[in-house]
Amino acid sequence: MRKVILFFVLLVIFVSLAVFLLNAFVLQKNYFENKNGNSQAETGPETIETPSYYKNYLKEDYEKALNKKRVLVLYFSSNWCQECQDQEKINNQVFDELIKEGVVGLKIHILDSETTTETDAVAKKFDITKEQSFVILDKNGVVFFKHTGLLEEDLLKQKILDAR
Repeated sequence: MRKVILFFVLLVIFVSLAVFLLNAFVLQKNYFENKNGNSQAETGPETIETPSYYKNYLKEDYEKALNKKRVLVLYFSSNWCQECQDQEKINNQVFDELIKEGVVGLKIHILDSETTTETDAVAKKFDITKEQSFVILDKNGVVFFKHTGLLEEDLLKQKILDAR
């Protein structure tokens, strides 16, 4: 009888440990996906129905958007710039509204502590010398619109839609 109880207790401990480890793995995976700005919506098939997204610049996202012929919005920002932070709220709202349009938005740090040689190179490529600057590329990767300064929600949305 004691062997049966001992076996049952060990079985319960083993199953509990297995469930705990599986949950820990899944939570860790989700944490790193979210931290890197990836979402499950981005991992699906690349079609025009692919949702829009807006996140920090990664070279892979930039190249993927160009290769998949998606409208690409580059927003050059500095972490010390209050106007840039105000614009971020507008950018997020616009991308939330354009979720079904398949537009890619990338925030690129320049002139701040998060600037890298890679982000500097992108800024130089598009002749950006000031924070709070936009470059909108059409599906062919051609500059459609370039602007420095605040962009109101309606104008930003219209320029993105016009670039399609």
